[in-house]
Amino acid sequence: MPNKPKPPPKGWLWSQDAADYIGVHVVTLHRWRRDGTGPKSVLHGRRRYAYKISDLDAWMNGDTADDQPHRARAAA
Repeated sequence: MPNKPKPPPKGWLWSQDAADYIGVHVVTLHRWRRDGTGPKSVLHGRRRYAYKISDLDAWMNGDTADDQPHRARAAA
């Protein structure tokens, strides 16, 4: 039986789940993180990033330093 990854802390999502939650591809989320844009993330351990659900919601509503989410800009 392969090792199952640990679930994220309560109220947080791993990168893949966060990307699904906001409706973008995980590579887009990685690129935003690299470029210093997009929703706030936290390095959890050595290689995994976690996203707080409330931060994702705030980012999608435009309640962050970015004036509006990239998803909304791309749709326009």
